Amino acid sequence: MMNIEKRLNDSDSLVCGVAASIAAKFGWSCFWTRVGWLALIVVKPALFLVVYFALALLKEKWA
Repeated sequence: MMNIEKRLNDSDSLVCGVAASIAAKFGWSCFWTRVGWLALIVVKPALFLVVYFALALLKEKWA
């Protein structure tokens, strides 16, 4: 469990880096941002995975 928590707290990219980018941009906790994304993906997988990858494509324009 500690390894999972440590990995979720790490700012390195897990898949697309969207959650880490959003957390850094708004000053949120990377851990809770990723937990929130995970919860949303569990609730509506198709919709939120499309949103997640669409945001991944737009991530470069945020900087």
